[in-house]
Amino acid sequence: MSRRLGFTLAEVMVAVSMTSFIGIVVASSMSVGFRAKEVVETEADIFRELRSGMGRITREISMAFLSNNYDTTRYRDQQDRPTFFEGEEKELSFTMLGHQRRTRDAKESDQSVVFFKVDRDPDERRLTSLLRCEIPVITEDIKSCEAWETLVSDVSKIQFSYWDNVKSEWVREWDTRGNEYPNKLPDRVRIELTGKDERGKDQKYVTQARINLVTPLGM
Repeated sequence: MSRRLGFTLAEVMVAVSMTSFIGIVVASSMSVGFRAKEVVETEADIFRELRSGMGRITREISMAFLSNNYDTTRYRDQQDRPTFFEGEEKELSFTMLGHQRRTRDAKESDQSVVFFKVDRDPDERRLTSLLRCEIPVITEDIKSCEAWETLVSDVSKIQFSYWDNVKSEWVREWDTRGNEYPNKLPDRVRIELTGKDERGKDQKYVTQARINLVTPLGM
């Protein structure tokens, strides 16, 4: 009788074990690859939002301005003038020349007042974020702003500092309506933002904005 051909039980078990081992290695490699892809995508999203937000705040600070052209009978002195720059460590507000009209025939110009701070995110209350608010018409009654929008989400801290040319040092406050810096803008503003990296750890990001018009306009 002819001998039947086939595999023994031991050979089958060895083959199954090797196949299982190869499958585990491939699955593990794919899992590591997917995790690496998620980390890279998260990092890219963070830096994309960071570049956009920090780019906007530096661009708008660079367009800050003061004007000597105002009604002196209506605004009595420098503490009362409509254009200003009020900078503290954690908040900043100023008049700028970068406003863009979004509605046709809106009674607005390129002048506006902008505010920046870190506070509770209006959309995600569990987060604190870098927020921006803009008032498109400069008036004497501007004390605060209501329509805040998120520039950079999940931010824990912001710190502004202002370059004093006379002292040759960074100062923590700058108020053009005060007595120390009347009617004069800082040459530079440094922004230090503490946010989260792709692993959820605190990471500090630093940039500077140079103001183009440090002396008041005559128009």
